[in-house]
Amino acid sequence: IGMMKQESNLFKHKISFCTVCMNRLEPLRKTLPKNIKDNLSYGNLEFVVLNYNSKDDLDNWIEKEMSDYLTSGVLKYIKTSSPKYFLRSHSKNVVSKEATGEIICNVDADNYIGKGFAQYVNNCFLKRKNIFLATDRASVRKDCLGRICLKKKDFETITGYDESMENYGFEDLDLKNRLILLGRQVINISDGKFLNAISHSDDTRLQNEPNAHLIKDIYIKYINHYSTELLYLLTNRMYYTGIVVIHRLSQSNDTRAIFKEFEDDNLHDLNNPIWNLEKLEWKIGNWQKSGCGLILTNSLGVKRIGKIGTPSLNKIVKDEYYKCQDEQSFQKLIMFFSQIVTLPKNRTGLN
Repeated sequence: IGMMKQESNLFKHKISFCTVCMNRLEPLRKTLPKNIKDNLSYGNLEFVVLNYNSKDDLDNWIEKEMSDYLTSGVLKYIKTSSPKYFLRSHSKNVVSKEATGEIICNVDADNYIGKGFAQYVNNCFLKRKNIFLATDRASVRKDCLGRICLKKKDFETITGYDESMENYGFEDLDLKNRLILLGRQVINISDGKFLNAISHSDDTRLQNEPNAHLIKDIYIKYINHYSTELLYLLTNRMYYTGIVVIHRLSQSNDTRAIFKEFEDDNLHDLNNPIWNLEKLEWKIGNWQKSGCGLILTNSLGVKRIGKIGTPSLNKIVKDEYYKCQDEQSFQKLIMFFSQIVTLPKNRTGLN
């Protein structure tokens, strides 16, 4: 029995750390070499990097600075020149298919996995069967939320990430949910030494995503103290409009509630969102300019917006549309839009 335990302790699963990079060379040149050095002693591992049509100097950097790891087989580098925009689910499926390990682990380009993480992952899978490792949204900074380690055979069984989820976020939640339905238990990665990342803003998160390029203008219409209409005009002449509700104000006429402090990160809490789209439903149609206003057309008819107001802190006219001109607010509203439209419709996955 003692010899059996000793052999079990010596066994090492092959682990593939998978990273997708699209115009993220700057963080990758800091994280990838350190992640390799911090875990090289584990031995039975590989780092798989996918160049997802990156327009920076990624090819040259990999060839010049990471050549020794390429030669030794510790680093595997693949490239696709097809994607115009960054598609999270598709890119993660592509890089995961190239992994040869029994365990695959997604690592964002800005993440430090920490010294000894490979051994930690191996120990977890040796101690328990039918598990996967992930981060807890309630206690981990959002920069590390994409970290998921699972058996590759489980990944293939559930057909990978849902490629109908093309926008920001939630593709990892969907994957976790399907793993749980498969009978796998989630083990949360809680040790802070494994959960460090290079911080960056939402505009950096979205810079390679479709909506950052497709959304031309955003208009806002005040309705009451807890609801506002948002109107997104896309460069392809489509529009999306919907009513956003602040939940903590919807049942209260007490204006003191307006000044209740909250953290932006709570926007990512699916169980208790601060604000959300009413009925999770957008009205979609086509738009065109008309003088100082707009004409919105969809299957239900035509809506004319005669005038676009000028925003003022001293005066907000009810039922009048204002163009969002503040860059920080504009980026937050793009993030909100990206998270809502990423809800799955027809599920497709790894082929």
